[in-house]
Amino acid sequence: MKKLLSLFILFCSLSAVAQDTYLNEQTLNSSDDVVGTARFVGMGGAMGALGADMSVIGWNPAGIGLFRKSDVALTFGGLWNKNKITEESRGTGTFDQIGFVYNFKTDSEVCPYVNFAFNYQKKKNFFSNFYADSDPDNPILISQMDQLAELATEGYGTDWNLAGLVVNNDALSSDVSQTGQKYYYNKFYGDYNQYTHHSEGSLRAFEFNFSTNIKDRAFLGLTFGVDNLAYDSWTKYFEASEYVDEKGDAHFGDYSIWNDFRIHGYGFNFKLGGIVRPFEDNSFRIGVAIESPTWYKLKSSVLMDYTDEYTGERSRQVESYLDYNPRTPWKFRASMGSTIGSKFAWDVDYEFANYKDMNQRYPKYYDTFGGAVDVDMSEHTRESLRAVHTIRAGMEFRPISPLAFRLGYNFTSSVYDENAHYDQILLNSAAMDYVTRTNYMITKPTHILGIGMGYKWRSFYVDLAYKVRHQKADFYAFDDSFTSPTSYFSQANPDLANTYLAPVPVDLTRHSITCTLGFKF
Repeated sequence: MKKLLSLFILFCSLSAVAQDTYLNEQTLNSSDDVVGTARFVGMGGAMGALGADMSVIGWNPAGIGLFRKSDVALTFGGLWNKNKITEESRGTGTFDQIGFVYNFKTDSEVCPYVNFAFNYQKKKNFFSNFYADSDPDNPILISQMDQLAELATEGYGTDWNLAGLVVNNDALSSDVSQTGQKYYYNKFYGDYNQYTHHSEGSLRAFEFNFSTNIKDRAFLGLTFGVDNLAYDSWTKYFEASEYVDEKGDAHFGDYSIWNDFRIHGYGFNFKLGGIVRPFEDNSFRIGVAIESPTWYKLKSSVLMDYTDEYTGERSRQVESYLDYNPRTPWKFRASMGSTIGSKFAWDVDYEFANYKDMNQRYPKYYDTFGGAVDVDMSEHTRESLRAVHTIRAGMEFRPISPLAFRLGYNFTSSVYDENAHYDQILLNSAAMDYVTRTNYMITKPTHILGIGMGYKWRSFYVDLAYKVRHQKADFYAFDDSFTSPTSYFSQANPDLANTYLAPVPVDLTRHSITCTLGFKF
């Protein structure tokens, strides 16, 4: 038996950045999760009209205006994934929130008090583990190297991306046509692949709020936020093959690509909100809020090492840098809620965010593409993403004054268009020169169920919540658009027309427990 090919490629990235539509959305989109105080989580994040909770500072700033006392709170807990990979733990501890509200009473009958607040809170937790394995009983018939051969042939291989990596590591065959054009060909016959993913870190918000009460009928609030993004991930793509040649000899081959990277950066946004009690003798409330785009400033510093699997010799080392500035969409929210005596409270919230409007640009000091919006990536975002609708509903029941029970539900529609794909060959973006991966994932709608309870003793209170976040996705190890009969132009893989890669279903379900300790004075 003869080994056809054995290739080992190692990426050691100091700070690789989410430079495309899929990673931008999956790290910067916080609409599909509920993180914060245990009361907020237990009610599914539905507090836009009820207010008077620290975590509402980032949802409807006017909710801070309903505090009638000063408050200090901190939140911690733990979460665990449904999926476990052998290399990493299934669960982790979390520190989700710490903040305070200062209630300043005035002598005015029109404005009896104003509130000042600061809150640190996670908006999204990136802790995740999963495998995405193709069906071993159904060969994939197409290899990642087929796409990389196309990219290299079309001139997309650089010293900073994956296509350039495999070319420089002699993982592709090549030939020169009579016209002098160089073609690259796949010399590996993959029929099974496996993708392993582990990520951690979070999207965190530091938020400052000013809010006020007008005659106990209207509440207004303004929040200024600073977001900090810290995303750490390692992935492994493995592909293997076996075939028998015309002489009856069996051939085997396999290769692995490791990709370690980090995403670090910060951004700014602001939020405006209002809550109104339209009826004087009724506690029914209506809330509205608007959140500006978050303007991010991110930097990529990528170090790639190429290492031979057997000799351990380093064949090449390249370090590259890329600064870029993504921008999230505007978000619009509406809420309604009420209390019934001192026993029961309910709230329903709605959010609209059009993720087609996400874009990214580059700093002006870049010679060829600096200072302008990345037109091709923005167009790819418009074609791949769509408007997202989020509905939150929650209720709270107090059988006796100190004790409360809570229940909440959250639904977020899928952000991806049904025809979304990741055609790196046609995506003429500057970011493609720095992409070290071919995979992408289409996430489906998110369902979140929260239950909780709380107890208050004098000025102290403690709240507990359990949350299950259920989401599924279709994972693609690479894009097969170059084999499509409607847009087929393959130069390196003429025999792959009408050959497609089936997606691998992935379950992203996650559970968490949250505890909040607080003191009102």
